[in-house]
Amino acid sequence: MIINGHEYTKEEIFEALKMKGFTLLPFIYQDQEAAFMGGVDFFEVTTKCAVKGYDLPALKNTWDKVALKEFEKTNTTKPPLI
Repeated sequence: MIINGHEYTKEEIFEALKMKGFTLLPFIYQDQEAAFMGGVDFFEVTTKCAVKGYDLPALKNTWDKVALKEFEKTNTTKPPLI
């Protein structure tokens, strides 16, 4: 995963999230994709969620979304050249 222009492994991100007080919990959900003849196929996705406190695992707190929210630095102002 790339954060702030640098590539990190899953293990590095998991360790950093744990150091920030997150607990990583398994999370399984169903997703869908278009199938032949206009049908829909459902398939199971297994991932981990990074939660704190009384948060429950959900699609909004999968480990990759939380990592981007916690570690990505968004500088909206233009830095000076000098």
